[in-house]
Amino acid sequence: MKCVRCQQQLSRGVYEGVDIDKCVSCGGIWLDDGELAKIVGATIETFSQSLITKTLDTVSKGIPQSEKDSVERCPKCSQEMKALNYAYQSGVIIDSCPNGHGIWVDSGEIEKVQIFKESQDRDLEKNREDWHKLAKNAKQAAESDLKSTGLLSTLIDFLEKLQS
Repeated sequence: MKCVRCQQQLSRGVYEGVDIDKCVSCGGIWLDDGELAKIVGATIETFSQSLITKTLDTVSKGIPQSEKDSVERCPKCSQEMKALNYAYQSGVIIDSCPNGHGIWVDSGEIEKVQIFKESQDRDLEKNREDWHKLAKNAKQAAESDLKSTGLLSTLIDFLEKLQS
C-alpha cells in the first residue's frame, strides 16, 4: 500500500497495540476501519505538557480551505477521501475513505487526536456530577410545574384511558 501524500510504500508497525501502516518518508499513518477507535481507547502513550497545551490551544471548528482543496485518494480503493475535523471541533483534520476502508492522519495528528479525546474524557468526568444535578433539578421543576397546574393528573387520566 502506498502513502496518501508522497506515494512511498507504507511499512507495517504497531502503535498503542494496534497494527498500523506508516510512511517512513512523511510520517503519515493509514488506519484501517476501526483502528482509530482502538487507539483513542488506549492510554499507553504519554505526551509532553507542551504538546498537550499546543494541541488544546489550536482547537477549532470547521475545515481549513487548504484541506478542502487538497485531494487525497484512499490507498485501498483510490476513491477521493473526505477531510473531516475529528470530533467536529478538535482542529485535527483527518482524511476518511468514503467506502469505509479507513482514515489517513498526517505526521503528529494521531497524538493530537489522542490528546483531544483524553481532554474531552477528563472534562466529561469532571462535569458529570454537575450535569446529573442539573438534570435532577430540571426534572423536579418540571414535576412541580405539572403538579401545580394539575397537568400531571390530567396526563395520568389520559394515559389510563388510552390503556383501557
